[in-house]
Amino acid sequence: MALAEQGEHDSHGAATAQAGQHFSCSLSAVLLARVHDYGGDPAVAEVLDRAGARRPLAELTDIANWISYDEAVALWRAGAAVTHHPHFARAVGEDAAQRLNSSPVAALLRSLGSPEAVYGQITTTSAKYSTVARLEAVDSGPGFAHIRAVAVEGFERSPEHCEWTCGLLSQPAMLFGLPPATVEHERCAAFGAPACEYRVTWSADQARASSESSAQIETLGRQLEAMRERLHSMFETASDLIGAGQLEDVLARIADRAATEVRAPRYLLAIRMPDGDELHLHHRGLEPGEAEFHAERLLERHPVETPESWLAVSVRSSRHDYGRLVAMYDTGSTFFPQERELLEVYARYAASALDSATNLLEAERRYRQSSALLGLARALATAGTSREVAARLAEAIPEVVDCDRIGTYLWDPGRGELVRGTLREVGGGEPVLISDRSSWTPSALSILERLLADPQPDPLFLDEENGDPQLREMFTRAGFSATILVPLAAPGRFLGLLTVSVYDGPQRLRPTSDLLDRLSGVAAQATTALQNGELLDQITYQALHDQLTGLANRAQFTSGLTAAIHEARERQEKVSLLYVDLDRFKPVNDEYGHDIGDDLLAAAGERLKQCARASDVVARLGGDEFAVILTGHRGQQRTSLPARIEAAFARPFLIGGHEIRLGASVGRSVFPTDADDADALLRHADAAMFRAKRARRQAGPGAGLPPLAA
Repeated sequence: MALAEQGEHDSHGAATAQAGQHFSCSLSAVLLARVHDYGGDPAVAEVLDRAGARRPLAELTDIANWISYDEAVALWRAGAAVTHHPHFARAVGEDAAQRLNSSPVAALLRSLGSPEAVYGQITTTSAKYSTVARLEAVDSGPGFAHIRAVAVEGFERSPEHCEWTCGLLSQPAMLFGLPPATVEHERCAAFGAPACEYRVTWSADQARASSESSAQIETLGRQLEAMRERLHSMFETASDLIGAGQLEDVLARIADRAATEVRAPRYLLAIRMPDGDELHLHHRGLEPGEAEFHAERLLERHPVETPESWLAVSVRSSRHDYGRLVAMYDTGSTFFPQERELLEVYARYAASALDSATNLLEAERRYRQSSALLGLARALATAGTSREVAARLAEAIPEVVDCDRIGTYLWDPGRGELVRGTLREVGGGEPVLISDRSSWTPSALSILERLLADPQPDPLFLDEENGDPQLREMFTRAGFSATILVPLAAPGRFLGLLTVSVYDGPQRLRPTSDLLDRLSGVAAQATTALQNGELLDQITYQALHDQLTGLANRAQFTSGLTAAIHEARERQEKVSLLYVDLDRFKPVNDEYGHDIGDDLLAAAGERLKQCARASDVVARLGGDEFAVILTGHRGQQRTSLPARIEAAFARPFLIGGHEIRLGASVGRSVFPTDADDADALLRHADAAMFRAKRARRQAGPGAGLPPLAA
């Protein structure tokens, strides 16, 4: 439904849809002031009690508020009962000019220039006080006006309403220093007539003759008082901006003052800050859902046309277009041109407040961004290896980017794969995998081919409509509404990938300039840290691996065996250790040279790895001696591996064009059966290996290895 259609739709069934917005509280404020003059606070309390008033006194005397038809009738009748006034409702209407002489509405009506101008525009004028009847000027001129009042569908004219209208119609003349106009109520809808007919007369000659009379001077005084009040309101608004605290409070006060200056049953201030999707709403006379409905349509890129009964102005500065400030009547009512000017003044005030808030938010944002990036830098500074960098990234990213899940992936050039590093759920839940894979090859993930060919650091955004279809499907299947992929790339080198995802609220990852700045900072720091991590990876690898075979060296073997025994002791499990020594290796060096010998050792290490599982630790202890640590093996697996090793080494090696035959003597020990610590376990396995080698020698050249003892 278009906004204009929605506005007209809302006007139907006013008794229900717009309950409580039928009479301006200028009526109740004047009524309660008359009652107070009669009997003070006790009389006011009695009237409120008789009327069954549920609103507090402060709300009923705030002329920017509105009350329902039933509330107004109840107050008229209660006031008549308490004051014993036979024409109480009419008297309340006759008090309007005196009680509200410096109000914004009175100043607005005086600006029309003459009583006949006020009566001539009675349709617009009367809407400032009531929306349950449509008044129109059948005829008007100097000194007279013929006014007709027709009840809005859904309402019946009550005698009190008719009398109050009589009193109110006598007041425009008083705004210009004249005595009250004479009002004759010739026909009354409350007594069956199709409409109320009012004949209004006043002395036009007296208006011309009394330009210097005391009444005219009094009128000028009232006009000056109204101007003073208006200036005071605007200065108060300016003070709010100068001493602005919370933005929401400032906007609420601006909206409230605008509602006082420009009278209407409903108001809406709808704001959307730059680079943000959150709505800031301040409204009167609208249900929250209704206010949000209108706000969304008012703030669209191409907003629909508003109804003629609405007065909508832009909240705009030279820097930003923030939103709209709207005063709303039901269909059939309009505004004076002067009211648009007034509303635009308050819209400019709101824009000024928002400019100040935007500056403050920008400063706060940059401070938080700098703090978060500094925290990230500190976290990465304490990281060492690439894996540690990936883990620290996953821990620190939520301080920089609002997200629900972070994933880090590192490019392994040796394997030619993108390997998952870490996954972290920000809420502390279980990690959600985007796929069962722990690594991707370029052929399995097409984006890798592009990043390897052209490693650019530009973020890639995935949501319901944008991004690589393959990736979008993967992340959507995992339940994410939006994801950002941040390539980690040094000049000419692809290092890895960072993924930042949200389950809901995809606008949290909307590609704003702020978010792009933060991601650029993250990527720059992560890239530097990963490059440092690669150097440390290389140094660490060299420190823990045998340079000739690439197997674990003695240092890594010793720490690995100690850790395996510690874990097995806690879990009450076993650890097997195999000690492997090559047979007939020394003659190879003597006959073919050390280069062939080195190549043979490397080939022997590779063959040993092929016999073991990926979880086993295969190490070269020195020379032609090797070891294998087996954890979590059952008995059959512990005994089958030595047999596989012996069978593997029974096959000849082809090294440098030479077919070389070796053998392997294997000794085995088991924790805690054979020994209770690492050193003892190694000695036991070494001794078992020598026994196996001695048995082979005793059996003679070419003999098979004797079976290992259980």
